[in-house]
Amino acid sequence: MKVAVASMGNVPEALVGIRFGTCSQFLVFDLDTMAALVVSVPPRQEAPGQVSLEAIRALAKQDVSVVITGTIKEVCRTTLEELGIEVISGVQGMTVLEAVERYRDSRLADPDSRRGTLTRIAVAADGEGLDARLRTDLSACTLFTVVAPSMRAWEMVRVQHAGHGGAASLDGVRAVVRSGAAAVITTQLTPPCLLALQALAVPAYEAPARTTVREAIDRYERGELKEFVSTT
Repeated sequence: MKVAVASMGNVPEALVGIRFGTCSQFLVFDLDTMAALVVSVPPRQEAPGQVSLEAIRALAKQDVSVVITGTIKEVCRTTLEELGIEVISGVQGMTVLEAVERYRDSRLADPDSRRGTLTRIAVAADGEGLDARLRTDLSACTLFTVVAPSMRAWEMVRVQHAGHGGAASLDGVRAVVRSGAAAVITTQLTPPCLLALQALAVPAYEAPARTTVREAIDRYERGELKEFVSTT
């Protein structure tokens, strides 16, 4: 039996994807062996009523029996179910691997089992608090606002830049990892920082310049932020 999970990254430790239709990859698990396969989906922004055909076709080709995701449009749910694929939505705040393990244990039948621990998001900021503006470049960032979105609780994380050049640009990445954040929001990201975050399975999302921390988190929750993708 195969289970597909919408994912924010390409490793089992990545977070479950927020929205089915905007997810750029799925991890497909064989429950008998727990072997995982990454299925990439071409990025596309569709109108609210459209079916996410690329994602549905990609999963149907893998002969999956179940799809696990955060949110999903009803038209997509109906299309998948007509293909004989069960849809489990409302899964959030957990890694892809945790979602699969919970599915094996309980089929995620209880809505409470679909909610994981609070996700912490690090936002590169120019000041303190939710109304601070985003920093223009993560590599030069000296402050992060680390937010637990569902509670809007936040704390400040300061970056100590000990090195110069490329070494200094990774100090922010180290600060994010130490803070326990599962994702990063910034306006710009250098290739070295992106590669370092990807290696640590921490997705990074691009927010418009001059956005506040509060606005960036709201856009993240609505699935409106584009994930940075390496071109190398």
